[in-house]
Amino acid sequence: MQIGDQVLFKGYSRNPAGYEPVLEPGDACIVEMVDGDVGLRIRKIPAHPRKPNTEWVFVEEVMPLDPTPRWSDPRPDPRQVFRMMANENTKAFADLRDRTAYMYVTGAYPTNMRPFFTGALTVLSEPCRASGRFGPFLIDSSAIHTLNLRRHPMVVEARRLLSEGWRLVVSFGANHRRPYGNLYFACGKQRLTVNAEGWAKPGWPLDWERRSTRR
Repeated sequence: MQIGDQVLFKGYSRNPAGYEPVLEPGDACIVEMVDGDVGLRIRKIPAHPRKPNTEWVFVEEVMPLDPTPRWSDPRPDPRQVFRMMANENTKAFADLRDRTAYMYVTGAYPTNMRPFFTGALTVLSEPCRASGRFGPFLIDSSAIHTLNLRRHPMVVEARRLLSEGWRLVVSFGANHRRPYGNLYFACGKQRLTVNAEGWAKPGWPLDWERRSTRR
């Protein structure tokens, strides 16, 4: 990053308790100062005449801003994704949070999503060879903080089960869907399905289908 570069604020990766944020996810900014490879002082554009407009941020909390997104780019405009993250009490925020929580736990894309959300997860993640999860994708730290993923009900229940020795089963094979609203766990012969609300139900969808065909 250099002074004068235009950047897009992704969101704070951490904040002290009681801190009053200056920026919101999706704000377009310009770089005013550079502190090595760690920090940047950025100014929101256009500036508000009666509010603070400058902020020191970590480098990982911003991304270069392309002022003219290419129509051929299949990903959604990052500004739209980050603005969804800034509007907490909306259905769009909840929809994005649920889908991002799935990737946060599994490291993989859910299947059968609308193209916009597939693109949104691409914006909010990056590949990592040593992720230690089923898939190679890690959610950006600013998205984890802004979407409060550590307290998402499905994430909380998944962590509890993993700490108790349950194994996460992400895929049943190439022909089976991976819905963002379900996580599957196994422990010995026991099976559990955890939904987006954090409720655990005995069995997997395959088990329920077999039971229904026997009736």
